[in-house]
Amino acid sequence: MNDPLSPVFHFREFRWDDIPAIVDISNLTWPDDPNTVEKEEYDERTYPADNPRLRLAVENADGQFIGLGVCLRPFWMQAPGVYFVWIIIHPDWRRRGIGQALLPQLEAYGRAQGAAKLWAGCREDHDYSCRFLEHAGYHNFGRRFESILDLTTFDITLYAAAFDRVQQAGFEIVNYVAESAINPTAYAQLFELDEATRGDVPWPGGARSVMTEEQFRQRFFESPHADPSGIFIAKHHGRFAGFTMVKYEPDHPAHTMMTGVRREYRGQGLALALKVRSIQQMIERGCTQALTNNDTANPSILHLNERLGYQKRPADLQWEKRL
Repeated sequence: MNDPLSPVFHFREFRWDDIPAIVDISNLTWPDDPNTVEKEEYDERTYPADNPRLRLAVENADGQFIGLGVCLRPFWMQAPGVYFVWIIIHPDWRRRGIGQALLPQLEAYGRAQGAAKLWAGCREDHDYSCRFLEHAGYHNFGRRFESILDLTTFDITLYAAAFDRVQQAGFEIVNYVAESAINPTAYAQLFELDEATRGDVPWPGGARSVMTEEQFRQRFFESPHADPSGIFIAKHHGRFAGFTMVKYEPDHPAHTMMTGVRREYRGQGLALALKVRSIQQMIERGCTQALTNNDTANPSILHLNERLGYQKRPADLQWEKRL
């Protein structure tokens, strides 16, 4: 870092006790997607110990935590040669050269780890982030939408035919908790189904989502506010054919995390029926909004969500820089 900047801010390694401060900055940056200390601490405890990363905390001259820069290998996806970079700065400290000083150190770490390209992301309505990445030599290569559904006006009766269709085709939609009470292999079958379908979900740049059994369990069964009753499964003569998972958190909209159907069962309306059944549960629980995330590389699910009435929020843009 250049000497003239030294009195203004400096970098150090990220520490556990920085978590409350980074949560505060995160909530200032994305107020419509609030974070919690509990969640960040859980993510910190369950981060794969063998996955390389660099985290540089930013402090001002008074020792106040004002930002964070991260470079890591994305363990949640198959993306050969890719490292992610991520920078977040307190709004009061933006446009002071912190990002310009921080990014080269993150990029140097990626190069040292053998990365062929770096990926980054930002909201399309965060103009300052878009300009920063463009000036740093990154180009936009993908767009991912978070969409929101108003449950107070959702008419479940319009989708009765969706249930009739799958029932007539021999499918049964069950709740995971009820199924696991009578089926000792339900968890193993669910994880196998997730493995069989997760890799088919397209991401920009040719990446594919991956999840180990440990990560699957941690995310959907052990994380704060994990609720297996938000999982619905479509069975065909006893075989798990498709599923959807909903996360419920206090003071958050219900959030559909994953919907998957085996290839041989697609085109029969299972995804629609599963989503509608989960929406029915959201309404029964008193939820007023529902969220879901989809990429433009997955037009079939985008169209399905539009059919259900989901409205797109500002997109998350994916950026790439080749090294």
